[in-house]
Amino acid sequence: MLNLPRGIDPATGAATGRVGAFAADQRHKIRHGHCDMRTSTDPRTAHLVRECLRQYDACRHTAAALYIWQKHARLWRAVFLIAPIILGGFAGSQILGQSAGEAGKIGAAFCSVLAGFFPAIFKALNLDMHVTSIGRSATEFTNLRDRFRQAANVKSLEPFETFQAEFESLMDRMDATRAAAPPSPEWCFRKARDKITKGDYDAHVDKQAAA
Repeated sequence: MLNLPRGIDPATGAATGRVGAFAADQRHKIRHGHCDMRTSTDPRTAHLVRECLRQYDACRHTAAALYIWQKHARLWRAVFLIAPIILGGFAGSQILGQSAGEAGKIGAAFCSVLAGFFPAIFKALNLDMHVTSIGRSATEFTNLRDRFRQAANVKSLEPFETFQAEFESLMDRMDATRAAAPPSPEWCFRKARDKITKGDYDAHVDKQAAA
């Protein structure tokens, strides 16, 4: 039989009792930006941990907003790609012109004009490139979110110089990602904030510890 440390539930592997309460308290501090001064006697480390948590929160909101925007951008791209095919089919349909008479011919001509407009609008808006760029930026912000969290939780326990070097490296990546990322619409940020507030993006292990 596997001997687990005291305070660990053998069925779920989750922390229980005092261990669980301590873990939940630490996760609450990390989530809300309250660093634990016991991790280091150097006050610079505490300040850098708080800065890591600020960047973690910024990356989390930005990534969520970009993923929401990417989903809608994909939908619009599908509309602009499929609509000309459908409209072209109506425009070339003999049934529409024969059964509806003059009105049908006008409708067919109108569909033909619209079918020609959609590719031009799609090209002008550069929707294909936007979807790719949004997805790439969302992935990079997600990676940075995890790296800043790991820096606050793990790297902060190492000597300050090592922690600072890791933070500066991440900030260099952050600056490059911000420069290349397309700005998300305001409604995407509001929707992302609401979903994060409701806990939609919380990891299962965090929910389990907070329970």
